[in-house]
Amino acid sequence: MKKIIHLIPYNGIGGVESAANTMKDIISNDFEFQLLYIFETQPKKKNYLNYLNFYRLFLCLTKLLSHKPDLLVVSLWRSCIPGIIYKIIRPKTKVVLFLHYPKHYHFVDMIFTKLMSFLCDHVWADSKDTLNSRLPNFSKKNSHIISFVARRFHTSDENLVKPNFVFWGRLHEQKYVQRAIEIFSVLHSHYENAKFKIIGPDGGEMSDLKNLVESKNLSKSVIFLGPQDMESIINLSKDASFYLQTSKLEGMAMSVVEAMQLGLVPVVTPVGEIKNYCEDLKNSLLITDDKSAITNVISLIEDNISYNLMRDNAIKKWENYEIYSEAFINTSKKILG
Repeated sequence: MKKIIHLIPYNGIGGVESAANTMKDIISNDFEFQLLYIFETQPKKKNYLNYLNFYRLFLCLTKLLSHKPDLLVVSLWRSCIPGIIYKIIRPKTKVVLFLHYPKHYHFVDMIFTKLMSFLCDHVWADSKDTLNSRLPNFSKKNSHIISFVARRFHTSDENLVKPNFVFWGRLHEQKYVQRAIEIFSVLHSHYENAKFKIIGPDGGEMSDLKNLVESKNLSKSVIFLGPQDMESIINLSKDASFYLQTSKLEGMAMSVVEAMQLGLVPVVTPVGEIKNYCEDLKNSLLITDDKSAITNVISLIEDNISYNLMRDNAIKKWENYEIYSEAFINTSKKILG
């Protein structure tokens, strides 16, 4: 039986980790699958000594050498370090570099990702935008787009539109939640009963976001709920009509895909792959400038028929779409033969 290991820096609730975790219970007669983490917990923000914890990296490498995978998939730059060394020691092992963001986060990310791209056999990406931005010249034959539709969700046929919004994801500068709060603040001036639920762990921005909410007297309307599992997110978003996200940078943006499946109309910035599957005024509202986006949201809130047409289009976008685990398995089989 073939053995596949997916190497990830740590277990968290980001899109990479959430998608990978859907593979944990996979049972196959063709291969044995294992998720392997370098770190037990997420390193603290900007603690580069933790990022390059040589003991944890050495321990990870020894585990790889012990397990002897037939296919090693490495996600994110820290996983590239043991991945590079392992490929040098065991060059016959098939190694996949899995890309999740359209841009390098920093210089160290660029260095290790580039090194891994020279040694790996295949490159996977969460979207065409990520692949074309990061490694446009990599062999097309050995490049693969892996679906980041992690799960299939079902929702009710119709919904009464309300001025309620939700967001889930890390509260990191990349997500630019400040802009979402500013937009919601204007909408709240039109609808005093409007609510905005913000779900996710602190990625370094929580304190500033809470100060911004207090400065705008929105403490009763903007609710920080911390990290939640998917079942809780589904329940918490049931009274919302819109998914509000103002990211500066995204890959596939799995949370937007999830929101669409759950019947939430996305109000989002057209970054990463979002611009390719969110169609303005058809299945979503794209934020190119705040004033226009706010006007479009108000128009939908005042028109339940138009809202439900857009909502239906959002739901239908992902019907019968290949999910992450299926794409991972099918592409792995092709590589292993």
